[in-house]
Amino acid sequence: MEDSTVEVDITNKAKKYTRIGLLSLIILAVAAGAGVYYYQHHNNYLTVYDAHVAGKTTAVRTKAAGTITDLKVADGDHVEAGDVIAVIDPGITEEQIQQLEQNLALTKQNLEQLQKGTKVTLPTSPTPQPTVDAGAQQRAAQAYARMQRMNELYSMGAVSAVKRDEAAADYYSAQAAANQSGVSASAPSAPSVTAVPVNPEIIKQAEAQVKQAEAALANAKEDQQSTEILAPVSGTVLLEDALQEGASLKADQMLANIQNPDDAWIEARLPEEQAQKIRLGQFVTYTINGHELQGSVQDILDPASSEDSDRAGTSDAMTDASSSGHEADPATITDGRFVIKLSIPSGLTFDIPPGTNAQVKFLLRN
Repeated sequence: MEDSTVEVDITNKAKKYTRIGLLSLIILAVAAGAGVYYYQHHNNYLTVYDAHVAGKTTAVRTKAAGTITDLKVADGDHVEAGDVIAVIDPGITEEQIQQLEQNLALTKQNLEQLQKGTKVTLPTSPTPQPTVDAGAQQRAAQAYARMQRMNELYSMGAVSAVKRDEAAADYYSAQAAANQSGVSASAPSAPSVTAVPVNPEIIKQAEAQVKQAEAALANAKEDQQSTEILAPVSGTVLLEDALQEGASLKADQMLANIQNPDDAWIEARLPEEQAQKIRLGQFVTYTINGHELQGSVQDILDPASSEDSDRAGTSDAMTDASSSGHEADPATITDGRFVIKLSIPSGLTFDIPPGTNAQVKFLLRN
């Protein structure tokens, strides 16, 4: 009898606990439903289908004009800094080098001549040449002999000083007449040659020509040796369209862009009312080429801000992408939408070059 009472008591307690448990489950279900309802009505998800991969790129350019003889990489390949991207034939011959060397020698010779001055020939006046007048010479000789005789007589006291001085005066007069009559014009002498300084401006022009010839020769020699185009940095190669072996290249022509995989991000654009519901640092999920990844919001660029517009306009993203033939950076398009930049996980086992499409799922907070 006592055992029956115990069994009834246990059964009643079990029923009581069962009712309480069911009631608790119902309450939990209602609470969960209310939570889901609240969450769904206060948090909305937005999927952006036109997001893309952006990143900093480094341009690869030719040093000299030439023809590609060997293209070492394909679009999307990974290269290390210093790897050979292509081999070109600059087409500079030894004959061209010799011609440039001759041009340099001629410009230097011209400069040296100008620095020495221009030679000018100056005519000279006729040089007087003596002629012989026998009569005047004889009279001068006679006057000299008489003067000598008068000096002897004066010393003996035979003549006066007046006679001596007259004889001397006659001699000097006869000698002067003899000298004057003995001079006549002759044929002119040989012309003289002298150097006249050149205008400094002309010398400056000649110096500039020498420098230009030196630079042309140095560039030609450098271009002759520039047969290999090397990767300036490590990263993913984005070749120019239609770049292939046999293609002719110009000097300083772009061959490719190299993207640094450690400096890339996802870029999405949202209207202002949606962008205001996103916070810096919040987590997002996105899909790239079938790979589902997770990142965080790194930056929100407001096109209305001049600073942000400059940042979005330059964007650090896909430098020279428009000229390289790859998809242009949408951040450079002014359409009034906000630019949302998302991080990309490091250590990916696959390449995601700039322009690759991404589908991003945002949680919009109310």
